[in-house]
Amino acid sequence: MPLIVLPAQVADIEPIYDVYFAAFQNEPIIDLLYPGGVDRKAHIEGTKLWWAHNTALYTIKCIDTDIGEVVGMATYDVFWRPGKDNGWEKPAGIPWLEGKEKEKCEAVLRPMWDMRDELFGKEHQYIYLSSMATHPDHQRRGVGRLLMQWGINVAEQIGIPMYLESSKPGLRLYESMGFERLTHVRLVHREEVTGRPDEQIPLMMRMPSAAKGLSFKEWADSGYPKSYQVKGTGGQSSPSDSD
Repeated sequence: MPLIVLPAQVADIEPIYDVYFAAFQNEPIIDLLYPGGVDRKAHIEGTKLWWAHNTALYTIKCIDTDIGEVVGMATYDVFWRPGKDNGWEKPAGIPWLEGKEKEKCEAVLRPMWDMRDELFGKEHQYIYLSSMATHPDHQRRGVGRLLMQWGINVAEQIGIPMYLESSKPGLRLYESMGFERLTHVRLVHREEVTGRPDEQIPLMMRMPSAAKGLSFKEWADSGYPKSYQVKGTGGQSSPSDSD
């Protein structure tokens, strides 16, 4: 059954998030984000506004062309425009939550936001995979690989890194597609916040082929040169190479 990846449209919001909620129905993040359950009507309207105002957001869908149904989805933030005004903006919080529920959810998400800020700030171009889901009835068909390849193709065309936080089951896929696990930084979900044993979240980075084997840490330590030329890798970085 042929699969195809296409840009998502507003009419796709409900079937796309049918896939998302089916894939993550037993994951703690859903209980944190929607502790009282998901109001799908409000979620659809909120997503329409989100899509309309977020200029970095790109949502894609994977369709089984034999049955005509969405079987996978992914959302990417693509920071391809130069300049600080077009960079990563840390959210002020989760607007639909209040009180203790808001504090608990943001205690999990804020370290993830802070890590993105530490790695890239507002100045550097990169692609971030914010979510990816395959419907449980269509797993092990290569849906995730197709959705990942879309982001990789864009990153390669622009010549910028791609970043994501991995689940443990996803590690094998990401490593097979050229991602390295960052070891110079750590992100840990603490038991006192999640109610589960401490868990270190794998942080994955894929440098573009233009980097010619340069690791993310080497690149960052050298000032993020756009040419990817740094000492000891066949060239010298210069002030004009850096953002």
